[in-house]
Amino acid sequence: MYPPLIGVNIAACIVKAIPHENLGACPRGSAKGKPFVMLTHFSRAVAQLTDPGMRRVLWFGVLGALAVFSVLWATVWWLLVNVDPASIWGLSTIIEWTGELFDWLAGLAFVGTLLVATFLMFPAVVTIVVGLFLDQVAEVVEKRHYPELGAPRKQPLLETLGSTAKFAAIVILLNLLVLPIYLILLFIPGANLLLYYLLNGYLIGREFFELAAFRRMDRIEAERLRKSYRGKVMMAGVMLAFLMTIPVVNLLAPVLGAAFMVHVTQDLLRRQAAREPS
Repeated sequence: MYPPLIGVNIAACIVKAIPHENLGACPRGSAKGKPFVMLTHFSRAVAQLTDPGMRRVLWFGVLGALAVFSVLWATVWWLLVNVDPASIWGLSTIIEWTGELFDWLAGLAFVGTLLVATFLMFPAVVTIVVGLFLDQVAEVVEKRHYPELGAPRKQPLLETLGSTAKFAAIVILLNLLVLPIYLILLFIPGANLLLYYLLNGYLIGREFFELAAFRRMDRIEAERLRKSYRGKVMMAGVMLAFLMTIPVVNLLAPVLGAAFMVHVTQDLLRRQAAREPS
């Protein structure tokens, strides 16, 4: 079975594990007050991954994520191979003290570096890939679920990529800054994961929401809507951050996250319209 299809099946199993009555059809306008509305949006996004219009985008999204990580892993490999450990301050003493054990520790450090780099960089990588494919994903989702919507606002690709690249840099910087805290919280089971999900959930929710919202409104309106429902936007971001830590399924994150956030954005727009006086 192809990797993307494996991920689709795993994601579908996650959705099926949720009580069916909570994921049933959610009529428009009735989502307000439903505690599992985010899961409804997520299940709709998963269900549409097998649509013919989504398959091509899905493959490009998976290949895009793999390509970026191949570059990342190759960079880490090059640094570890070409940088002499003895030239790093303090390591020469450790090499003399550990002897042959150092080679084993170096191998362990290499694997650990790859895992940590992948874990911390994945949200940034996914956002860059989403910037490339959001319009195509949103078009497929809107055609099926929101056919009454008109043509979206025109956004230059370079503008979108510039925004996502800037966000990716912020994600990487913040995760590197809190890396010492992640390490300290290793002594408190689950605490570092909680911090990771909260920090990246906030960042991912904000960026994914803005990417989807800018198709239908200008920046000022999108900011106002996000601030009005910041808790729901962050909840959606935490769900996506959790998705990014599930092997294989995380390769679907660019496409699945974009489709999911289109549903979230349309839901919030309807909530906002219902609150405004007629």
